[in-house]
Amino acid sequence: MQRLSGLQLAVMRVLWRLRRATVAEVQASLDADRPLAYSTLATILKRMEGKGVVRHVVEGRTFIYEPVVAANQVGYSVLNDLVENVFAGRPSELVSHLLESHEMQGDELARIKHMIDEHISAEGSSSKSTRRKKSS
Repeated sequence: MQRLSGLQLAVMRVLWRLRRATVAEVQASLDADRPLAYSTLATILKRMEGKGVVRHVVEGRTFIYEPVVAANQVGYSVLNDLVENVFAGRPSELVSHLLESHEMQGDELARIKHMIDEHISAEGSSSKSTRRKKSS
């Protein structure tokens, strides 16, 4: 998936929330954070459509935009870029940075530890079933 700018991500968040929207509706949702001209936003949406992340349908004379990609798809892409470009391809460096730069309460740390434990368990289960299949 192609990379999205910060403004394009803000537009995607509006479309994910509204599910479908006109340029004016996106503009109204962004207005508080980033006042943009209607024509500027229309151009941004057209470029995003070229990237394949949104599409439009025409109702009367109005273009209504819809997201084509899910939030988690974009999240994985952004996160992969972050790990590769900022943390030299090392996810552990990202985790270390998060732990050092954010105050986390005990419940948040416990939740993270639980997710890691589940991931390790799942990996162990999948490698055991792979070994069983190979030996069959």
